[in-house]
Amino acid sequence: MVSLFLIILTGSRILWIVSFNSADFPPAVNGELDIREWDGTAGRTIALDGQWAFYPNVWLMEGADVKEASGSSHQYIQVPGRWDAYMRPEGGTPYGYGSFRLRVYVNPEADITYSIRIPSVRSSSELFVNGRLLAKSGQPAASEEAYSARNVPYTASFMADENGLIDIVVQAANYSDPRKSGIVRSIKFGSEEAIDRETRLSMAMQQVVAIAFLIHVVYVVILYLLGYREKKLLYFALLVVSTVLSILIGGDDKILLYWIPIGLEWSLKLMFLFVIVGTYSLLQCIVHRLPGYWRTKISPGCAVICGAALVSMLFLSADKLLVIHNLFLTVLALILLFAALLLLRTAGRGFKDNVLLLLSLVAFGNNLIWWGILLITGIKIIYYPFDLLVATTCFASVWIGNYLQIHTESKSMTAKLQRADKLKDEFLANTSHELRTPLNGILNISQAVLEREKDTLSAKSVKDLEMAMSVGRRMALMLNELLDMMRLKESNPRLQLRSFSIRSVVTGVMDMLRFMPEGKPVIFVNHIPENFPQVLGDENRVIQIMFNLLHNAVKFTNEGEVSIRAEIKEGRAHIAVSDTGIGMDEEMMRRVFEPYEQAYAGETMIEGGFGLGLSISKQLAELHGGKLQVSSTPGRGSVFTFTLQLSDSANVRTEIEPAILASLVGADLAASSVPFDTSAGLYPAATTDKPRIIIVDDDPVNLNVLEIILSPQRYDIVRATSGKEALVLLGSQEWDLVIADVMMPNMSGYELTRTIRKRYSITELPVLLLTARSQPEDIQNGFLSGANDYVTKPVDAMELRSRVQALTEVKKSARDRLRMEAAWLQAQIEPHFLFNTLNTVTALSEFDINRMRRLLDVFGSFLQDKFNFQNIHELVPLEYEISLVRSYLFIEQERFDDRLNVAWEADECGQYKIPPLTIQPLVENAVKHGIMKRSRGGNIQIRISDKGAFAEISVTDDGVGMDEGLLQRLLERQTDHSTGIGLLNTDLRLKRHFGRGLQIESKPGGGTTISFTVYKDHKHIE
Repeated sequence: MVSLFLIILTGSRILWIVSFNSADFPPAVNGELDIREWDGTAGRTIALDGQWAFYPNVWLMEGADVKEASGSSHQYIQVPGRWDAYMRPEGGTPYGYGSFRLRVYVNPEADITYSIRIPSVRSSSELFVNGRLLAKSGQPAASEEAYSARNVPYTASFMADENGLIDIVVQAANYSDPRKSGIVRSIKFGSEEAIDRETRLSMAMQQVVAIAFLIHVVYVVILYLLGYREKKLLYFALLVVSTVLSILIGGDDKILLYWIPIGLEWSLKLMFLFVIVGTYSLLQCIVHRLPGYWRTKISPGCAVICGAALVSMLFLSADKLLVIHNLFLTVLALILLFAALLLLRTAGRGFKDNVLLLLSLVAFGNNLIWWGILLITGIKIIYYPFDLLVATTCFASVWIGNYLQIHTESKSMTAKLQRADKLKDEFLANTSHELRTPLNGILNISQAVLEREKDTLSAKSVKDLEMAMSVGRRMALMLNELLDMMRLKESNPRLQLRSFSIRSVVTGVMDMLRFMPEGKPVIFVNHIPENFPQVLGDENRVIQIMFNLLHNAVKFTNEGEVSIRAEIKEGRAHIAVSDTGIGMDEEMMRRVFEPYEQAYAGETMIEGGFGLGLSISKQLAELHGGKLQVSSTPGRGSVFTFTLQLSDSANVRTEIEPAILASLVGADLAASSVPFDTSAGLYPAATTDKPRIIIVDDDPVNLNVLEIILSPQRYDIVRATSGKEALVLLGSQEWDLVIADVMMPNMSGYELTRTIRKRYSITELPVLLLTARSQPEDIQNGFLSGANDYVTKPVDAMELRSRVQALTEVKKSARDRLRMEAAWLQAQIEPHFLFNTLNTVTALSEFDINRMRRLLDVFGSFLQDKFNFQNIHELVPLEYEISLVRSYLFIEQERFDDRLNVAWEADECGQYKIPPLTIQPLVENAVKHGIMKRSRGGNIQIRISDKGAFAEISVTDDGVGMDEGLLQRLLERQTDHSTGIGLLNTDLRLKRHFGRGLQIESKPGGGTTISFTVYKDHKHIE
């Protein structure tokens, strides 16, 4: 298995080298490289290896001229390679300065932008191509005082001269790096796209390795913090961090040096530091698997060596540090080699248990071997990440396996200890889940039988059946209480805070519970005044509190009254639920909020229950920052009081969270939630990219149900209580869907849909109708009015969500089409316009050079603006569009001369923004289809008027005009492409941003005026 693994690693490395190796060309000879037969557009790069002309202690470049040195002043040096022997033949030295030169001959007919990637020139360099300084790293100089060391890879782009010659000069200097100097890595040459692609891929691979390694660090630290207090985890994290930093600072592209400007000496010291820390950390990670002698003798010795190396790093200079560094690496390499052999031996004995460790060592060793091969040969290829990824993943898997084993054992023991305590809750919760579905089936069947057979059954049978249904409903409430308690135990639910009327909540809950007295002389009384201030809370949770308190009051009241009062004390709302029931003593009041506690169960056994409602209510009240209290007298009833924050209190911090909108008390409570409060004023504009939906219903309860079903996490929802209110909202911003009830006063859903269809197509704004009837004729009426779909009431949540998602996707497709059309408009230039402009340039070159130059400048600006591919749905400054229009009109005036006259009336409107390509298509339409249809030409007037809050923009021509039929078709999408998309697309984008589109006035022979309005304070809608 290990052999196969090694073969796979080696084969992958060789395949990587073959795939990204340079094109196979002969090396340079005598300072020249002829690659005129090379296809630079094929995407392959070339290594500029071979013989370069080298001028020791000579600067070839003086300004923009190449200094021609005598033949004896230069030698031919192998690149990549060291210049030491050439710099001082008698002894060799890495220090000094000089110039490298290579002449590259390419195909002069190829119109290609070339690039050079220089990976490493020690320890400063500058690149000249055809006499121009293109890039540099550090500052080479003839003296150490003027020299600045920095060896960071860089890239430069250029073009060959007219003869296909590329004269490359690299001037380098080194006075600080004691290692071999010169061009020590292969220089890559190729097209700009190929070099950029290889560079990006190489850097991306290094960043992938860094990110993958750091992920290991994160989870290892998390394991340590969670309680797995093994120092080996921290050493492993140090090892991985050191490896990452070594790759980033000493890798092929030295990415870290791009981000942090570190000098050469400190970069060498940091690299040494990472090697020391990484080596020591690796030893600490594996020492526990080594024999006892290693743990007691060798490991402390390694620690001493690492400490000494660390001290030397701080105080020695770079040249001396390099000697220590090499000696340190040699000693530690031998130690690690012996340790690896011992580990392999240990892993071989228990292969199955140590296979991951063995594979990690093999992958890491394979990476080191290949790193040495590439370092010695100087070959530069795209960084290969997979050996280290595999090694680290396998090594980390060893830790994970150990942790999971320990965690599994601990979890098993913990589960055994806790199981006895959880058996009761688990049994009740599981039983509740299992019983809910059949219980609902029993209730539905019983209700159907009662309704169907009520006239044929005896009175006693009807009463018994009603009693069975009543008991079933109580069982359903008990099951809900059990599930509520389990949810509260498992998590602390987040609240969705908002202002609402507590009186409306009380009224709704009372209506739900009126069936419960069942013959008892108990009445509900709501003493909360209508003008009671609104409270701040999660209305679904408050509904649940009120439901439990009222249910409890009815349960323990045989006759009398259950009343609710509210008052304001110390800036909070105090809501009190009082009853005239059996009451409680002091002992019972102390235990009443505990789970599974029931007051005088023997006296109320007919009511049943688990005694969870009050415990749930207390927890929910505390979640709101309040409290639930009780006062009671045996035989005289009880009073339960809870508090809520007033919505208008000062310093209120509302935490709006994506709430779990499925109410804990079931669908009945959800349908009885608080009505929507329309007194809050204007609807705020949505600021997210979620689909925006208007829900329309005259019943606020139904609106609340819809909002609960459609999660605010997925949609931005705005309510409207009438069709007229919905139409007002349509003009405020762009919407993705309208959900409307059919039966509404004043304006029905059918009428609202027909009104919407006068302005929007079925794809531009989908409409979903809610109807209580599902007869074929009702459905047909909905579709005839323009609806996209319908849902019958009562609404099924899953069905509604599915249909809403489908319709919002329809709107998204329409929006994408609009953007694609606009992008096409932005990109297109008609061939006739291009050829005619070029012909005009040619004609002007014969008799008016200045006009020709000006026309070329304007034409260039026009093309630049036209091909400025920004997001077409963004707004741009009005000046941008005006500049494009002026360029276009200047070109057309040069073409048509006196046949085209332009008049501008423009106020200062710098603060306005409009969609791009809004005015220019109107002007182009006026020129092509209006004025130039006449042989004598005509006039165009462009008017931009600042009205304060808005600006009016109009384009008027005195051309041929249009008849009524063409005007009606102009802004309608035609399937036969009889009209273009320019005006239509502009009209739709204006409607999307400003709610209003193009206004067109025209008559045959009388010209055309197209205008639109933009608003100053408009906020762009994504």
